[in-house]
Amino acid sequence: MKLRRTQACSKRRRRAVATIEAVFTLPLVLMFLMGILEYGRYVMTQQVLTNAAREGARYALAHTEAVTLMGSTYGNQTSDVQAEVNRASAGVKLASQTIQVYASDAQGNNLGNWIDAGSGEGICVRISGTYHFLIPALLKLPATRTVTAQAVMRSEGN
Repeated sequence: MKLRRTQACSKRRRRAVATIEAVFTLPLVLMFLMGILEYGRYVMTQQVLTNAAREGARYALAHTEAVTLMGSTYGNQTSDVQAEVNRASAGVKLASQTIQVYASDAQGNNLGNWIDAGSGEGICVRISGTYHFLIPALLKLPATRTVTAQAVMRSEGN
């Protein structure tokens, strides 16, 4: 009889210890997982914007000359390149996002109007803005971070 009472008491103590251990470890595990998710979201945003800049540069290279159809001119406007970047980014945007398109050297330095880029010169599309973290205080992260994505492609046709 005494043995059964001791086993029952021991099982209750083990359950209580397991509950206390879970109370202490679960918040740490959840913070770790949230940090991984937040960092993954940041890297994904940066990658999507880099790909969008690349698509914008490809579009700009192919549309340095205007195309006129039925009295309307298409193609060689900065707004057309910006629209292509927005399409390629699939809704991923930064706060106060700016999209710049310009002729550049291989390092991405601004050399002037992208429409005037000659053969062998580069066209650069640069996207910059502010990334906002979702839960910065809980993970001890900064609230915002400046992000810049750019792509430089060399013009072969002009």
